[in-house]
Amino acid sequence: MKVPFGWLKEYVDWQGTPEEVADLLTMSGTEVEGIAWVGAPRDPENLSRFVVGRVVTRERHPNADRLSLCTVDVGEHNGGVKQIVCGADNFQAGDVVAVSLSGAVLESGLKLKKANLRGVESDGMMLSEQELGYEAKSPGIVVLPFDWEVGRALSDYLPVSEAVLELELTSNRPDCFSIYGIAREVAAASGAKLAPPPTAGPAVLGGAPAEASIAVQVTAPDLCPRYAVRVIRGMRAGDSPPWLKARLTHAGMRPINNIVDVTNYVMLAWGQPLHAFDAAKIAGGTLVARRAKAGEKIVTLDGVERRLDDEMLVIADVEKPLVIAGVFGAVDAEVDEHTTDVVLEAANFSGASILRTEMHTGIRSEASNRFEKGLDPDLVPGGLDFACRLFAELCGGTVAPGMVDVWSSGPTERRRLSYRPARADALLGYPIPADEQAAFLRRLECEVDEAGSVWTVSVPTFRPDLEREVDLIEEVGRLAGYERAPETLPLHRVAGGLTRPQQVRRAVRRALMGCGLDEVITYSFIAADALGPLGFSAGDPRLEPVRLANPMSAEQAVMRTTLLPGLLGAVRWNIDRHNEPPNLFEIGRVYLWDEPVPAPVHAAEPGAVLPREPEVVGIVLSGPLAPEEWTGAIRATDYYTLKGVVEATLAAVRLRGDYAPLGAAAARFPYLHPGKAAMVAVPGIGMAGVLGEVRPDVVAAYGLEDLSVHFATLSGRLMDVALGTALFEELGAYPPAVQDLAVVVDKDVAAATLIELARRAGGKLVQEVRVFDVYEGDQVPEGKRSLGLRVVMRSAERTLDEKDIASVRRKIVAALEREFGATLR
Repeated sequence: MKVPFGWLKEYVDWQGTPEEVADLLTMSGTEVEGIAWVGAPRDPENLSRFVVGRVVTRERHPNADRLSLCTVDVGEHNGGVKQIVCGADNFQAGDVVAVSLSGAVLESGLKLKKANLRGVESDGMMLSEQELGYEAKSPGIVVLPFDWEVGRALSDYLPVSEAVLELELTSNRPDCFSIYGIAREVAAASGAKLAPPPTAGPAVLGGAPAEASIAVQVTAPDLCPRYAVRVIRGMRAGDSPPWLKARLTHAGMRPINNIVDVTNYVMLAWGQPLHAFDAAKIAGGTLVARRAKAGEKIVTLDGVERRLDDEMLVIADVEKPLVIAGVFGAVDAEVDEHTTDVVLEAANFSGASILRTEMHTGIRSEASNRFEKGLDPDLVPGGLDFACRLFAELCGGTVAPGMVDVWSSGPTERRRLSYRPARADALLGYPIPADEQAAFLRRLECEVDEAGSVWTVSVPTFRPDLEREVDLIEEVGRLAGYERAPETLPLHRVAGGLTRPQQVRRAVRRALMGCGLDEVITYSFIAADALGPLGFSAGDPRLEPVRLANPMSAEQAVMRTTLLPGLLGAVRWNIDRHNEPPNLFEIGRVYLWDEPVPAPVHAAEPGAVLPREPEVVGIVLSGPLAPEEWTGAIRATDYYTLKGVVEATLAAVRLRGDYAPLGAAAARFPYLHPGKAAMVAVPGIGMAGVLGEVRPDVVAAYGLEDLSVHFATLSGRLMDVALGTALFEELGAYPPAVQDLAVVVDKDVAAATLIELARRAGGKLVQEVRVFDVYEGDQVPEGKRSLGLRVVMRSAERTLDEKDIASVRRKIVAALEREFGATLR
């Protein structure tokens, strides 16, 4: 949820910075994911160049038919009257306008300078809502209210630059899904003064009462406990004022028109979704909250015809359904430019019903996101009053007296809980004075009866999550501050340690981080089409993922069968934000069927066939492992870089890998470049993974064009053989002898095979064999290559002489010649 900082401060007397309120909210349990600054650059000098001006004169430009030559008063302290050339046509002399002076930097990054436009100097710019960031496109400049003071900073009236808090809210706190709800949290956590609810009704009512124009019936009270409407007559649909557009845009919603914008504004501010019906389009003057008929159809606002079932709630008139209740409106009663009379709905719907409808229709809106969590029925009248006041002020409407309110269960009673201050001290582990505990509870708008050792606490209706005494204790603890908890060791020390899998995971993490990689945790759910670019053939179980019966979104509809899409997504996320190409790893599970399952299964069903959930390690390299330094150019990442990372990982868990070309197995890994990939085998389990360069077309399909990406995956079966007993080996008292052999073999002979044969042929005196050089060129026959083998020999009992060395050399050369037709260069 996006919370504009300036809007938040309208409801709570907060004197600190956005960063301080973000820290306060996070430390009190409301996570702030980040702070985004929207609008023009926020330094005071730049903001001082955005001012309120008044058009003094407007004349035709002498050299351009579509331009106007204007003089604009921006206040004596800002330079008096400025000459500005403007291309808009929606203003006249005397209008109050938004002006950016020369030197100002706009949201787009454009820095204004004095310019010569068709032979005439222009000093500044009259701004449109597009340049202010409130609209994607504007036909003209923004005309401001006549009484705004000329020369005053524009930021005194409009959020020219504003911090927006990005909140990650939990589903058990529906009260936080509004700006006022977050203001409550700030006030409770800080003790700052909370403003009264912004729900004052219109100052003047007029015309016939609401019940004379509209009737309400609720035939499904289990799905719609409360349904209320008010009537507003004589409204004029049109553009919203700039301040309203700014609020909606910064909160993440698109302005539409003044009627719709007011309903969205109230929802964001107060938390109660609203819906405005064109009164002239309601057949029979009656709204009915009922279950849909099986197979009933409705055309929603996006122009899609949708088929409903009898478990969905609709709001209908006497002829047809008008909206899918709480989820999405329809074209049949849509507010448009001809609307004058509006029936305004505020309702309380069953959260479970709304969630089911979302899943079955695939529609999720800001309104349904709130309804699905279970809203407080007491929000309804405040939301209606709030919106009616704005309708009267902004749309010229006359609000009818009265409210038609059908409330099946009647007024909500506050939940009453017993509370023991001593129990709070015991559970929290540190004492909090009883009067301080009572003060914290009252900050949450609880009523507290402190009589005796057991208090009675009445919980506000907007806090459905407070059900038990322990919930109240948790609230006291978070408001008191988690930093008050003393740092103590557990009273009962229990001997124990990490399990073998935990030890392996820790060793793998440390090895990969030591190589310069960062660990990520990506979602187990991915989009259904995320696996397509990998090129798996038909029938491959990795192309038949586990499908979710009720996915949260299309982007999380199936469970991953490989870690690669998630890791590539993390790479793209970083690059899209202009970070350096990252090198990442993940330890997680993938989900694979042993055999195809045609329909979703429920884990609780007896005999249900469930997928395997093997644990794997995924590694992605997309950039250099070391930063560029003055000592020289950095080494580009390639297959051998990745192989070194894999070798370091295996070594960390006391394993050694044998590497071989993919060969016939290349069809199993179609996303890897066949000539730049290999399988890795580990003694005791056989094939343990694969590594190589991801094909460029696969990388491009994930939006990473022109990026070289290398990927490795290692099986969780490594845990079965990892971290074996480390055997002690003496360094040796006698010096080693080293022999270098340059052997010419066929290109398709693997170096690992040569090394293994050389080890065996050389016998117990051979301590190590490794490749130190590879050569292909004029001095080597076509189809062959020269491998330089360094043979290290050592005896634990004596210094090796020439005879010993020659004997080992002879055995190795003979074995290589016999097995591979090798020759010495």
